Amino acid sequence: MAISDVLSGGGVSATIAAGPSGAQAGAEFRQAVLDSASKGNASTGTPIPLLKGVAAESATIAAVGGGSKAAGGKGIAGGEKILSDSELRAQLATYGVKAAVIVGQVALRYGVLVHRDRKAARGAEPKADGE
Repeated sequence: MAISDVLSGGGVSATIAAGPSGAQAGAEFRQAVLDSASKGNASTGTPIPLLKGVAAESATIAAVGGGSKAAGGKGIAGGEKILSDSELRAQLATYGVKAAVIVGQVALRYGVLVHRDRKAARGAEPKADGE
């Protein structure tokens, strides 16, 4: 049985309509991490919500990295690495779930076709008792 037989006419689709895309899931996860980090204090002791512009952005990203390098954290570079790694993991998880659904659809369709073919083969066999 060819893979095209399994995929054709079986309702197997390469896209899953419901749910966020991997990129969307990654962006949402990144924003959730940033929102959480922005509630803390900058390395200067100033609450991040009171900062504006680049200062607020830099302090938030540094907070994700565990604080400034001077304070023993990984700073902005560490925060960016954590954010990109986390975003990638969220994307991979989303794509992994979608891939698993597609594989499940293919396996189900294959099982249905094999069952149908076996049933048809049993019906085509001559009866052993001469009927």
